[in-house]
Amino acid sequence: MTTPNGNPGRESWWTRLGTLGQTLTALIGLLAALIPILAKTGLPGQDGDVTKADAIVTTAPYVPPPTSPPTSPNTPPTRTTTPPEQPDPINLTVSDQLTEGALEEVIVISLEGTRVATLHATSAQPVVSRRVTATKPGNYSYVVDAAMTVYDEIGDVQVIEATGRGSVMIDEGTRLDVYVHQETNGLSLSLQSAAP
Repeated sequence: MTTPNGNPGRESWWTRLGTLGQTLTALIGLLAALIPILAKTGLPGQDGDVTKADAIVTTAPYVPPPTSPPTSPNTPPTRTTTPPEQPDPINLTVSDQLTEGALEEVIVISLEGTRVATLHATSAQPVVSRRVTATKPGNYSYVVDAAMTVYDEIGDVQVIEATGRGSVMIDEGTRLDVYVHQETNGLSLSLQSAAP
């Protein structure tokens, strides 16, 4: 063995360890300094604060929000609304009197595109009426269709079809009568409010 000054002799252990030993020693010193700090603050992910109060969890029954539930995960909820209050329906009467010279007639009456009555007048029962309802007072469009059975000039039975359309004002208690009109190209029908 040789000493750093080149003289044979005894080396110290520090010299023997050299640079590697010095690095290990510094690392051990650093760990010795960090361990007390980590013990006080805790490692990441550990709950070092033992004085923290436990969380209080309360439960209550589920009350849905004032929206309807979505039908699928991609459908947003829709607001539920209360429908506006509907007025009471109104009552009215539709009436037909057998046309002079007819054996019978069948009248179909539609208001706002909905069939509301079928009237069948015969010689045995020449005046027929039906009570119907409408949603509210106002002006209604109508269609009146008729099939009338009559004798022609030579005494044969014939069926004549006629139709008519227009609008009529309806209120509670209104009575509507069917009228037949002779036109240059045949018959037409109308629905008119009867005089009170």
